[in-house]
Amino acid sequence: MNDLKKMLLDGAGELGIALDNTAADKLLVYKDFLKEYNQKVNLTSIVDDEGIIVKHFLDSLTLLGEIGVAGSTSIIDIGTGAGFPGLVIKIAREDVSLTLVDSTMKKVRFLEEAAKLLSLKNVSCIHARAEELIRQKPEYREGFDYVTARAVTRLPKLSKYCLPYVKLGGEFIAMKGRNYTEELEEARRIVKNLGGEVWDIKEITLPNSDIVHSLIKIRKII
Repeated sequence: MNDLKKMLLDGAGELGIALDNTAADKLLVYKDFLKEYNQKVNLTSIVDDEGIIVKHFLDSLTLLGEIGVAGSTSIIDIGTGAGFPGLVIKIAREDVSLTLVDSTMKKVRFLEEAAKLLSLKNVSCIHARAEELIRQKPEYREGFDYVTARAVTRLPKLSKYCLPYVKLGGEFIAMKGRNYTEELEEARRIVKNLGGEVWDIKEITLPNSDIVHSLIKIRKII
């Protein structure tokens, strides 16, 4: 086993995630494709192998412990960029149905090519802004078990974008850094008006680093 694969598997284990060898191998293929594609399209400023594994892959995998095990689980990742966290989750849990949304066409093309390269099924890659897509595809309104977003915008605006997609009883999980308190307080009224409630917050230190990231879990109750 090479060092990068061991870092990935051990890191997932530290997070309580049982990542199998097939998923780990696919993630390493994804890493190489990301680095290659990044030379012609700006997808990420993190280009070293260890940085991609810790700051992109392991960070994305922190969501896995929060997602139900039902095979019919549907996820929409808003402002996914190069596929974080959505594509990483899909590689680890191929049974989920995944929709990736980004407003930059070049990134959407990358996602389409990556999904094809990795032989992933039930992945939709959509070029759109979240606030416009909900009008273009009314069937998406309250159509997903989980909505995810990572490093997109501040939580008040992000809640407006994401909560309309969440099924009753489903969750919007916002991925934030260590300092989220102020924007969370600003977002509480908006969350309530959109039928949600903040019911849990998890702070997680990423393996092989001192980086602390937070998962803000918002449940759709109305």
